[in-house]
Amino acid sequence: MFIFSGMIAAALAYLWNKLLLKRLGDRGLITLVPFIEEFFKTVAALYLRHNIIGAHFIFGCIEGIYDIITSSKKIGKWAAMASIVSHSFFGAITYFVYLRTNNIPISIFAAWIFHSGWNWYVTKYM
Repeated sequence: MFIFSGMIAAALAYLWNKLLLKRLGDRGLITLVPFIEEFFKTVAALYLRHNIIGAHFIFGCIEGIYDIITSSKKIGKWAAMASIVSHSFFGAITYFVYLRTNNIPISIFAAWIFHSGWNWYVTKYM
C-alpha cells in the first residue's frame, strides 16, 4: 500500500531536511532537500513495490498538513495545496521517466531538477 511508503519517505526526509536546512539554509532548500525528498519517495515506493505516484502524493499530503500547521492561516491552505500538487507532479515525472528509461537514478534526477526549480521559484518569488 503506497500510503506506507509515502509515510516512510516523509519521516526520513523530515529528519534529513531538518539537518540540512540547519546547516545550509535556503541553499540547501534549493539543492539538496529536493534530492533527499525525491530519493526517499521513489526508493521507498520501489523497495516496498508500491505505486511511485501514490507514494509521492501521500508525501505531498503529509507535507501539506505540516504546511497548514506551521504556516499562517492566510497561506497555510494554499501552501498545502501546492505541496500536494507539486509532489504528485514530481511523482508523475519520476514514473514516466522510469517507464521510458527503466533507470531509477535518471528518474530521480529528472524529478530532482524540477523540484529544485520549483523550490528556487518559491523562495525567490513567493
